[in-house]
Amino acid sequence: MSATVPVEGAARALGRPVRLPLAPPAVGPLLVRALLVLVSFVVAGAAGLALYAQALADRVFEGVSAGGVPVGGLSVAEAEAVLEEAFVAYAGAPLTIEANGAAFALSPAAAGLSLDAEATVSRAMAWGRTGSIWERSQAWARGLTRGIAVPLVVDLDPARADSALRPAVVGVAVAPVDAWVRMDGGEPELVPDRSGVAIDAAATLAAIADRAAVRSLEPVPLVTRPVPAAISADDLAGSVPSARAAVDAPLLLRADDAVWHVPAADLARVVSVDRTGTLAVDREALGGLVGTLAVDIDREVADADVVVGDDGRLTAVASVEGAAVDVAASVDRLAAALLAGDAAADLVVARTAPAITTAAAEAAAVDGERRLEAGMPLRWDGGRAALDRGDLLRALTIRVRPGEPEPFVLGLDRDLIGERLDEIAAEVDEPVRDARFRVVAGKVTLAAEAREGRALETGRGVEGVLAAWESAKPGAPSEVELTVETIAPRWTGTDAAKIKLGDDVIAEGGTYYGDSSGPRRQNVELASSRLTGWLVPPGGVFSYAENIGPIDLASGYETGYGIVEQDGRFITAPVIGGGICQVSTTIFHAAFWAGLPIEERYQHPYYLRTYGEAVSGLPGLDAMVNIELDWALDLKFRNTTGNWLAVELVADGENLWSRILGTDPGWEVEVSEPVVSDRVAPDPKMYVTDSPELPRGQDLVVETASEGFDVSFTRTVRAGTKTLDTYTVSASFTAARNLTLRGTGPADMASPFA
Repeated sequence: MSATVPVEGAARALGRPVRLPLAPPAVGPLLVRALLVLVSFVVAGAAGLALYAQALADRVFEGVSAGGVPVGGLSVAEAEAVLEEAFVAYAGAPLTIEANGAAFALSPAAAGLSLDAEATVSRAMAWGRTGSIWERSQAWARGLTRGIAVPLVVDLDPARADSALRPAVVGVAVAPVDAWVRMDGGEPELVPDRSGVAIDAAATLAAIADRAAVRSLEPVPLVTRPVPAAISADDLAGSVPSARAAVDAPLLLRADDAVWHVPAADLARVVSVDRTGTLAVDREALGGLVGTLAVDIDREVADADVVVGDDGRLTAVASVEGAAVDVAASVDRLAAALLAGDAAADLVVARTAPAITTAAAEAAAVDGERRLEAGMPLRWDGGRAALDRGDLLRALTIRVRPGEPEPFVLGLDRDLIGERLDEIAAEVDEPVRDARFRVVAGKVTLAAEAREGRALETGRGVEGVLAAWESAKPGAPSEVELTVETIAPRWTGTDAAKIKLGDDVIAEGGTYYGDSSGPRRQNVELASSRLTGWLVPPGGVFSYAENIGPIDLASGYETGYGIVEQDGRFITAPVIGGGICQVSTTIFHAAFWAGLPIEERYQHPYYLRTYGEAVSGLPGLDAMVNIELDWALDLKFRNTTGNWLAVELVADGENLWSRILGTDPGWEVEVSEPVVSDRVAPDPKMYVTDSPELPRGQDLVVETASEGFDVSFTRTVRAGTKTLDTYTVSASFTAARNLTLRGTGPADMASPFA
């Protein structure tokens, strides 16, 4: 089947418009054949182009290159592979960046450039595939004859590109410099502005991308642009005269009578010209300057005071007005002065007046001195004394009352005045003494007469002194009359006939002294004879020291051995009256088992076996005494039976017995078992110490090693179900050691321990 294509249609098929006449002219056969040949040729060309387009339907048309890489005739995959390989080689090669006359090598890869192979091949594939057949055929012809160059499609990583460009920017990018007024050279000087240079990163990166699109290694210029200064010299020119006026001379700062000069050079450090050309002051720097000056000006307000001076006289301490620099207000004032070109300014200082003036303190000191100098006479029936200036000064009190018309109140300390009156009373007072009785040959006899006591009433005396001080008149010291109280004894000699002594043995104690030396035996028996028979009234206290009398050779005592302290350690050594502690211990035994309250008692430093293991002893039940003229380690117990008691002592040559006689109160006395703890083994070594009390050549063993320990037990006294007394014996004995006294006295002297 065939069809006739009009010429016009054929022309359209060839892609060209053809003009036809309104009526075809007559043609000859030769012309007709020529036309037929032409038509056949056109039809054949069209068919060839169609076949060319069909053959490269899925490939890039011939003659096309991308970024200088031929890709004509390649499939999409082949073209992408070829382009990627070529771009990798290009991206690793150095690309020169020219910057300010210098060159900087940078690879496209380092600049963050990458190939979009898919987009590039898509662009190459699109060439010659749009427009009419005539337009496409013309494109194919151009590709085959002249070639077609397609740029690569590249991607740029801005962050990597910016980082890679930074080395090239160094020395090129320059910040603009604003004009400013230099103030630190002594003379304000206008420093002109200077333009800067900025890097146009976007334009530079675009140029790099353009090079990469065609795989060009042609140098890329670093694109820059000028940056003008924000503040020009013209902007600040008018401020220079004001700046010069502010710092052309020192500034005087004043506070009270003080004046400080701030040099012009220092002022130049706090005055400046700001961006607008306005004169400005550095307030922080001014504040530092004012703060430094404030150290010399600021002071705490202090009230006037009255004190005792080094010369012992009352002295007025002047008041001090408080001052505090108001830093903020002073800075305001100084700033205003500088900006106005003033030569001086006053600091702002807040003043605080003292509440107590110097005049008030001086008046109080004068008044106090008048009273002290006058002293204070004291008078009582039978005697006189005085509180002198020193006494009154020691007791003087000064009470301060800010805001009162009389801010100082001079008084006397009640306790200190009482102590001074007690000292005076100690010289005046006579202690009351009850009559003391003793059983001699079975009869109550008067052993010591009673004596009335007298005592200054110091409590009322203190009140009188305080009142006299308050009412003292100038030049007329007030005399204080003290009262003497007479104290009657409770027991007098006439009471001897009234004393009824019960015949009950309330308790007894016994210790062994049969192996004592002659002197020690003498002392034990003599002390016993002087302590036996003493009576203790109801409520009264038995005192070993009061009843035994002096312990000396004149009283019949001999040198024995007792415990003394030497070089911080207790040792046994010769002493007058050595052995009398056995008497106090034996009395203590009887009082302990009688249930009588123990008022005073002391333990020996180390354990004495005969005291703790006798018929009435327990470990720790001992009583050490030391009788001196002015003090004593005493043994005391109180009679709480309600009836008279007697202490009886009997020394039979072997044992010393002590009994408490009277009316049995019917108490029940319970004693717990001794608890022994913290035992310390003794030192077995024999120690020797010189003794001038022994003749040369004689040695005497006076201590035997024994262990140290702590012991405690409790005595409870009851009357029926009622507990009358609880007494705990607690003793801590150090370990005793072997000790020998080695005589250093004359060889022919008699031994006191024979």
